[in-house]
Amino acid sequence: MKQDVNNNNLWKMAHSVLRVDQLDAHQLDDELHLLLRAQLTKAFQFFRPGVLSKCDPEVNAVLRLLIWHFSISKVGATLGQQMLNMLYTNSLPLGQRSLSLDRKHQLLYALLLVGCRWFQERSSDLSLMTGSSEKFQFVWKLIDLLERLVKVASLVNFLVFLQQGFYPSLLERVLGIIPRFAQPQSVRQVTFEFMTRELLWHGFAEFLFFLLPLVNIHRIRNVIRRRIAGVPAGRGTLQRSLAECKECAVCGEWPTCPQEMGCQHVFCYYCLKSNFEADPSYTCPSCGQAVEESNNIRPVMCSVR
Repeated sequence: MKQDVNNNNLWKMAHSVLRVDQLDAHQLDDELHLLLRAQLTKAFQFFRPGVLSKCDPEVNAVLRLLIWHFSISKVGATLGQQMLNMLYTNSLPLGQRSLSLDRKHQLLYALLLVGCRWFQERSSDLSLMTGSSEKFQFVWKLIDLLERLVKVASLVNFLVFLQQGFYPSLLERVLGIIPRFAQPQSVRQVTFEFMTRELLWHGFAEFLFFLLPLVNIHRIRNVIRRRIAGVPAGRGTLQRSLAECKECAVCGEWPTCPQEMGCQHVFCYYCLKSNFEADPSYTCPSCGQAVEESNNIRPVMCSVR
């Protein structure tokens, strides 16, 4: 008996896939379901609003049933596992083990995946339909307690999975199924030059991500523009026509909440305020007029001449 248990554990270790691959397969399955749901919602976008919301649990159940039919029922693997070269097999002792799922496990998988998910999503509506009967209220309290226990069991199962590497979901542990590679995995040949280059690049990228927020880009840009572009000294005039209020001196667009800073040019409030907050010595990019103080930034009053 002990020898059979040891052989069973050795077989699991030899044929099971990496933890990250198992989690990636589950993530791909969830993403594919959301993708199909998004396409279905887009197909009904021109119908009466809320036409799908009334039967949302049933729609999700039908989508899960279709995914199960074209994945588990056909090849014994989910769509995510097929993308990662995996399929399910049972974890029975060596003499009773098969290379793929039998029909019993496939049907139980559909029942737990589709039926339980549908009941969970529809339970709130069903509880309202049953009214305030004490008998049904007791039943729904038991169901709510069972749902909480399942969540706790799922958390414990995931922690055990991180330690042992088997059964990433509670469903797989209940059914006693584990994934294995459908085809032998080839050995990855990664040269040290490639690994070193990737490590250096990632280290340099992380250094840049740390350094860039500490650099005042606005101030550096303003200094370069003043030193190299050679803007003239400020003219200090406040007279402007309506035509001069149609373009921001920074972004070149129609000014949003027009502001002035003592020269004849007009700025968007955000363009002027953000540059002054980043660089207290900010000057007008067109005439070189300095802001000097935040009180000099005021709304523009344009007049027709």
